[in-house]
Amino acid sequence: MTARPIDPDRLHRDDRPFRGSRLFAFLAAVSALLVVLALGEMTLRVQSMDRDSERRMDTVSRAAVLRAKVERELNSLLYLSSGLGSYLMVRSDSIRSKEINDILAMLHRSSRHIRNFGVAIGYRLSYIYPLKGNERAIGLHYPDQPAQWPVISRIIGSGKPALAGPVDLVQGGRGVIYRVPLFIEGKYWGLLSTVIDADTFFQAIADELHDAHYQFALRGKDGGGLHGDPVWGDLALFDQANAVVQEIDVPGGRWAIAVTARLDDYPQNTDFIVRLLSGILGGLIAWMLYALIRSRTELAHRAMYDDLTGLPNRILLEDRAEMAFARQQRSPEQLSALLFIDLDGFKDINDEHGHKAGDAVLVATAARAKAAVRVNDTIARWGGDEFIVLLEDVTQEMLEALMARLRASLEAPVEFEGRRLQIGISMGMAVHPDTGGDLDETLRIADQRMYEDKLARRRRAV
Repeated sequence: MTARPIDPDRLHRDDRPFRGSRLFAFLAAVSALLVVLALGEMTLRVQSMDRDSERRMDTVSRAAVLRAKVERELNSLLYLSSGLGSYLMVRSDSIRSKEINDILAMLHRSSRHIRNFGVAIGYRLSYIYPLKGNERAIGLHYPDQPAQWPVISRIIGSGKPALAGPVDLVQGGRGVIYRVPLFIEGKYWGLLSTVIDADTFFQAIADELHDAHYQFALRGKDGGGLHGDPVWGDLALFDQANAVVQEIDVPGGRWAIAVTARLDDYPQNTDFIVRLLSGILGGLIAWMLYALIRSRTELAHRAMYDDLTGLPNRILLEDRAEMAFARQQRSPEQLSALLFIDLDGFKDINDEHGHKAGDAVLVATAARAKAAVRVNDTIARWGGDEFIVLLEDVTQEMLEALMARLRASLEAPVEFEGRRLQIGISMGMAVHPDTGGDLDETLRIADQRMYEDKLARRRRAV
């Protein structure tokens, strides 16, 4: 029969109890921290999605309001110009300069944002109101204006009114020009130009926002729509992911309006505060969980191990012995044994040198016993000055050698505060299944043989 050899150089298993529980406590604490941090991030994400959704709905609403404002302001001006154009065509044969100027003056006073009216007969600007500040425009020949003529030519060719610009005006400033080609009996007669002050017109649109949290831009110069040049504001707004873009029908084409909410309105420190609180809460929960698991581990350790020597106590010994005997029944060729050890003279050391000296002897005995057996054997403190060694898969020869080694090691003097404390050892061995009984019977036999050894040693000492 082959048995496992004794390797006293290896660390005994009871010198490293519950190592896995420390790792479990650490992993549980880290997991709790990560879960809380993840919940914090999820909260931020949900808040961000809700905030973006609410902002998007508000932006769509703002865009609709602005679009309606643009259409309303434009229509009021364009209807007035269209009516004026119709009047000029009806009166073209008999109209006089004073009549034209009086009509233009009256319409100018009753309208907003109109910088001036201009009437061209043929292709030359013949009438303009107000004249003051616009003197340089009188007599302007449109074909000589490379910046305006392509658009004017297209409008005349189509025969339909169109909104042009914004353009830099000859008389200074910028304007959006509503041009109405005038035809009499299918023949081109002239051109009515209504110059809308771009700055005041678009500022009135911007004032409709009543909120600095939003901004807008228009594009579609000369009716170019989404791909046109800028009309008002920063074209970069059209490229923003949160921009709401809508198109506006204007004479001769379309404008496009982009409305965005300013992203910097959301307090930037809010995310930091949420993450900080998540970290603090997660750290607190992780620390409490780690402390709880470690506390329960320590309680479990103290329930199964002796506080003084660190050896297994009765509960753990009985559990291991029951499992060892069960394994032995499955493999009858493997012997198990219980070695009962009692310290002789221990009471005298306690009485003479004090309990500290007695504790030092117990600790030294535990350390020497662990060093003398295999790493998987169990040395337990049974109570007081009694110890039990549980051995598995052993031979009779190994048991005899072990008893001799234990006696020699344990009976060596113990150094304590400069004194040499001497004790004796009484031992009793019971081999399972030779005892033929259960754990209690095996313990009883080992205890009986230990007392027999103690009596024999006393007789030899007399």
